This record gives sequence, C-alpha cells and structure tokens, in this order.
Amino acid sequence: MRLSPDGISPAPRTEGDLLAINAAYESGMVFDGQLNMPVIDWRHYLEEVLDMHNSHQSFSARQRIRNRMGDSDNQVIWFTDTRPTDLTDPDEPRPREEFDQTWMALEVLHEWLMNIRANPEDGIAGNKPDAAVDSCFETNGDLIAEGENVWDGILDSSPAGACTTQFPTHTTSRMIAGGPIEGSIFKCTLKPVSTALTDGTYGSWNPTTEQVAELNAIFPQGVCDYGQPDQGRPGG
Repeated sequence: MRLSPDGISPAPRTEGDLLAINAAYESGMVFDGQLNMPVIDWRHYLEEVLDMHNSHQSFSARQRIRNRMGDSDNQVIWFTDTRPTDLTDPDEPRPREEFDQTWMALEVLHEWLMNIRANPEDGIAGNKPDAAVDSCFETNGDLIAEGENVWDGILDSSPAGACTTQFPTHTTSRMIAGGPIEGSIFKCTLKPVSTALTDGTYGSWNPTTEQVAELNAIFPQGVCDYGQPDQGRPGG
C-alpha cells in the first residue's frame, strides 16, 4: 500500500466494479442479514494456526443480522477449542484431536425445528430449546460457558464475556482502517486525506509533515470514508 519502487507514484490499485457489486447483491450472493430460519454457527477455533476461517466471521454475520432484523435471536454461536497443545515451536505445533460438535448441533436444531412445527405462533426465537444458546467448548467437547452474555465485548463495549476471553477474535486490515466488522462495504466513498487527519480516522496518531506528504502521495484520490454506505448496494 506504499509507493511504487520509484518512490514517487502510488502503487497500482484495483477498483471495485459497481455493476458487478450490484449483481452480487441482486443475485443473492451477498448475505444481507435476513434470517428466516434457526442457525447454529459452530466453528472450530483456529486463529492460532492462521486458518483462513477467521473466527470474527461469526460475528460479522451476527452484525448483518442485527442490522437487518434488529436482533440476532435466530442465530446461535458455538466455538470449540482446537488450538495445538504445544505452541513453543511455531514450525511444529503439536496438534490435538478435534471434537466434532456437529451431531450435538444437529440434535439441538432438530428440537428447535420440531418446536417451531408444534408452536408456529411463537416464531423462531420463541421456540428455542434450552441448549440453543451462545456457548463455547473445550477440545474434548466439555462446556466452558453458555448464555446470552458469553460473547460480550465483540459487538459492544461491554466487558469481555467468558467465551470472548477464552477465544480472542482477531481483526482485519479493513477493520483497522475503520471498516465495520460486518464487512458490508465493497466499494467505499472517498474522503480527502486532510479530512481523515482531522476527523479521528487515525486515532491518536500525530503524523509528521513528511508522513502527511507520503499519505497524500499514496492516496491522491482520498481514503475510505467508512461512515458512508457501500456505493455498490442497490438503492444505496
């Protein structure tokens, strides 16, 4: 993201295609948060082995659901620990057997669906079985914690919940740049670097004159204004 090897011109950039982004929305390829079924979002926790299945994606989906529906009562998040037992040698971490929570999740989902069939007037959230609650588990499948507050501190400013503390979720370069956790901006509106330097975009960073000049050289058209909606959203 810095300057090209000549030290003068910006590094080559790509630009989002609005027609392609519109098509992704309109075809249903983009999950917009509308959730009309019960969901248990269960994943192995793999952050410490640099797996591509970033744990924060569970909460990206949750935030999209909340943005669209006002709550996320139809979604439950489960994590199971799969970290290596020995990380002292980063080249040869010793793996441990992964517990598969799939059948447990299917049993809970089956009970949930049968409740909905028997009591459709109560809706999805009103038919949740007791086990359909945010939870996190040890490697052997033993419960660590459960309840509506176990993931506090990820999507709000509350103190970290029991599962949040046990399973740190990491961020992305876009989130560090100010983008929302739900990853809902595919083509951002730009604002001048001068605006970004005064509106809190860079936090407490106080750049030197040389650094400001470099920023302007790198981003001559401006930087992302994540306070504005996605340019590619139909009707946005």
